[in-house]
Amino acid sequence: MELIELFIVFLKIGAVSFGGGYAMIPFFETEMVSHNWVSLADYIKVIAIAQVVPGPFAVDSSSYIGFKVAGILGALIATIALCIPSFIASVIITKFYAQFKTNKYVNALLLGVRPAVLGLLISAAYIIGIKPLYQSGNTLISLMMLKAIILIGVGYYVLNQKKVKVGTFTFIAATAVVGIILF
Repeated sequence: MELIELFIVFLKIGAVSFGGGYAMIPFFETEMVSHNWVSLADYIKVIAIAQVVPGPFAVDSSSYIGFKVAGILGALIATIALCIPSFIASVIITKFYAQFKTNKYVNALLLGVRPAVLGLLISAAYIIGIKPLYQSGNTLISLMMLKAIILIGVGYYVLNQKKVKVGTFTFIAATAVVGIILF
């Protein structure tokens, strides 16, 4: 029964998640904690492990949680279930790409998904950076983290509006400086 539940949960996560692995974090957290497969503190550790291990973040997370719940078969089932919706969507899009690329409804759908992905990424930042600190009683540190996230987000938005191109290295260095100053 656990294997079927694993399959259904990870199939659902794979089907509703747009924007890559980090956008899946809120769905992962909700499902994993609600099914008592991992605690919130353990899920944060899963995120850290999945970031270090080579491979896509969501696949690594699903494999780890599947393994924890039902061993090697659980890892295999969770990983396959997570990947099925993306695989099917890729096959369909590849087959009908010429027809889809100029379709105004498809373009409107893709444009409408962008804010949802941004919301999921902000939620992921909250789950990773703020929620664990706040729940452990470190209110001052969590407020500083929130301020840092807001400062970085607003700074990036302002620079983007002024058409200033910020390279990846510059962005990482700036966030490192903010982290050093605040902590």
